[in-house]
Amino acid sequence: MKNFDLESKIKSVRVPERGEDYWETLPQRVLTQLRAVPAERPVRRNSEPLMAWGFGVALACLVAALCLWQSRTPKAITYALLRDERELRQNLEQFPSRVGRLMQDEHGLHHLIEDPQ
Repeated sequence: MKNFDLESKIKSVRVPERGEDYWETLPQRVLTQLRAVPAERPVRRNSEPLMAWGFGVALACLVAALCLWQSRTPKAITYALLRDERELRQNLEQFPSRVGRLMQDEHGLHHLIEDPQ
């Protein structure tokens, strides 16, 4: 729609007739509506941000604990595996000369029975 068409439509619309009483009381009505106290709504505290912060702090603590635990655990496992691997290799090198049974406990690998040949 072009500006000319729009202006002609606006000019053709009939303006509603208002009486003198309407125009005299208009400022009073507007002021009373502006001064009217809106109905009080109960203030509801939003707990979602608090819950989100709590979840975030808990997650950060969990990640920190896992990082600290992971930094110590692989070293201990690696040292234990290397120690047992060395003992196992030594026993396998000597296997043809000795036949024996090996036992593993918390202190490492041990010979149970050795059959001298």
